[in-house]
Amino acid sequence: MKSVCLHLHPVAYFALSLMFMEQCWSQLSAPDMVTGTYNGSVTISCQYDLQFKENTKYWCKGSVYELCAIVVKTPKNRFNDRSSIVDDQEAGVFTVTMTSLRKPDEDRYWCVIARSGRNIFRRVKLLISNAVPFSTVATPPTTTQINSLLILEQEQTR
Repeated sequence: MKSVCLHLHPVAYFALSLMFMEQCWSQLSAPDMVTGTYNGSVTISCQYDLQFKENTKYWCKGSVYELCAIVVKTPKNRFNDRSSIVDDQEAGVFTVTMTSLRKPDEDRYWCVIARSGRNIFRRVKLLISNAVPFSTVATPPTTTQINSLLILEQEQTR
């Protein structure tokens, strides 16, 4: 039996790669990056093609997909101590919620659809902000603040 080796022009190879990636991206989409607040919570939506509504979905953590650790998974193990996953099969979206966020939670995560052959997955980078959420109320400056600014300006021009 004779083996056949196919050599592609670099442009053709690039075009085929883009077509493959586009097909994978159209089957599963997720935000590239999400920012949560320390001690707060974050919700990530992973939208998928309805042909995969019966498939198992999961959320895993790790810089490399092939080595990631499963955090939560459908249909069983929907919750762990600080994370949960809910699959809305009619809408074609599974939602992951992480609570009581800590700095070690900052990492790469993966929305995954399990299937025979190669799983479908999308990377999501989770950043944790140290900022404390607060509401801002705009108020006009007081007379004392205005006078202080005028005195400061006069001193700077001398």
